[in-house]
Amino acid sequence: MAAFAGKDLKTWREMLKISAADLAEQISCDASTIYKFESGKLKLNPDAMYEICDALGDVSRWCFWMRTEYPMSYGRVHPEIPQYDLSGALMSLYAAIGDLQDLEREALRDGANGKFDDPEIEKKMKQKLTDLVGRAQLLLNILTNDKEK
Repeated sequence: MAAFAGKDLKTWREMLKISAADLAEQISCDASTIYKFESGKLKLNPDAMYEICDALGDVSRWCFWMRTEYPMSYGRVHPEIPQYDLSGALMSLYAAIGDLQDLEREALRDGANGKFDDPEIEKKMKQKLTDLVGRAQLLLNILTNDKEK
């Protein structure tokens, strides 16, 4: 499931009271392109989505969108090479932190008695923490390798 459908873009844009023509001007395209994005006739690409999020004032939505639409390339040096540079490893780590924060309220509520009562929440927490530790280790490896060079 997409994290950000065209109708979401339209809702967001209208909520900010920005016309399609104004948004199009800000990102150097025409209004028909914005309408095509909003209707789903044209798929958003990472560059266009970044420009839209920047123009609408919330680049964090782009980060979330990238993690869900392009999970294999988010933060990588190149989408086909599972290798990260420093900025990619940092992005990957902060994405894992964001995923954990998304689970925070649910986990705190369920774990208020000192243990998880819902096995699904416990499973999600273990998964998110394992991912976070792996990404932290990746960053540590990059930092260690840079110092050894």
